[in-house]
Amino acid sequence: MTYDSKKKSRTRALKGIIASAIAVSALIIIVAVLGDPSGRKNNGSTASSGSVSTTENVTVSADTKETETKKEEESTTATTQSSTEATTASKEAETQKSGMNPKNYDEAIDTEREAEKRVYLTFDDGPSKNTGEILDILKKYDIKATFYNVGVDSDELLELQRRVYDEGHTLAIHTLTHKYDKIYASFENWKADVLGEQERIKNNVGITTKYYRFPGGGSNSKGAKYGTSISQCIEWLDENGFSYQDWNIDSRDADGKVYTPDQMAQNVIDSVRKSEKTDLIVLMHDAEPKTTTVKCLPKVIETLKADGYTFCQITDNTKPIHHNLYQG
Repeated sequence: MTYDSKKKSRTRALKGIIASAIAVSALIIIVAVLGDPSGRKNNGSTASSGSVSTTENVTVSADTKETETKKEEESTTATTQSSTEATTASKEAETQKSGMNPKNYDEAIDTEREAEKRVYLTFDDGPSKNTGEILDILKKYDIKATFYNVGVDSDELLELQRRVYDEGHTLAIHTLTHKYDKIYASFENWKADVLGEQERIKNNVGITTKYYRFPGGGSNSKGAKYGTSISQCIEWLDENGFSYQDWNIDSRDADGKVYTPDQMAQNVIDSVRKSEKTDLIVLMHDAEPKTTTVKCLPKVIETLKADGYTFCQITDNTKPIHHNLYQG
């Protein structure tokens, strides 16, 4: 082979090597740009797809958690609201219950209904310093009574009025002034007297009592004497939800005669024993001068208990005892 022939042969071989190199380079570039045809790209795609799926799962999980959290918050809110409403209702019921008169209203009603023979101790014209002693005696014997109050201003007497209610006795209206000429000067004067004492009790104790006793009683002649019709007063009481009581047993502690404690106790005991009624309302007074009334109470209570009487207090369930109206 000539030198030229060898040179041409080497040139062709070099060109072939360069062409192969170019082809390999081109293939590498294509693989880099378009992906590996061996399948590694697909594995990469699968991994990528898995990554996307995980992201989606995280998103769904977050949404679910958010929904569950929202539901929990709504449930908590509803529970709290329900609890608040229940508490409010309970407080309202408790408030309403505490505004009952007497405070132990249900118990008082049950005592009346279960008793075969009922006696009601009622005290007019208080509170006074005697009221505290009477309350002590009633507590000792575990019985309740009814107090028809007059208007008072002193802190000591207002505290006694609150004690009457707090210890479960019935708190009632008697009069603001107990001055007949002022009370019965007109129907409007009488009404103002009733409402005035009702307001005083409400401001002091927090209850609106509608139990009432006429100054002088329902049959008294004072109304006619000073110009007021008791019949008109009774009609107004009925129309406005008031309940009034007179009495059918008189202790006689206000008739101007001096009695010993034993004599006064016997006034009550004898009158009760002579009566054929099963509901007996006893008139007594707890005004300041009535110390004998205080002293007679233990004998009255012990004797009538032994006779089978149950001591009750005025409620909505109490049978009304009304005197015949004064005809003039």
